[in-house]
Amino acid sequence: MDVAAAVSISDGNFDEWFDFFKSYEALRHEFVADEVITKVSDTEALVVFTIKDINGLTELSSSQFLLDGEARLGITVELSEKLS
Repeated sequence: MDVAAAVSISDGNFDEWFDFFKSYEALRHEFVADEVITKVSDTEALVVFTIKDINGLTELSSSQFLLDGEARLGITVELSEKLS
């Protein structure tokens, strides 16, 4: 499934979020493919990707590491299915 994730950053900026996002890239790529990251503004990003393993991605997304990092940066994510 192709997905678009709209990322909002309220307690940081794009560069801080991007550093955090890159820190777990190898783990993430076990569950997603064809990732395209676009900087929308200093506090917003758009990530488009294909889900390879929804269960693995769900487990990663609920890990304490991700929850702590997202809380620290004030990250909210809105997912939607990417329309071709």
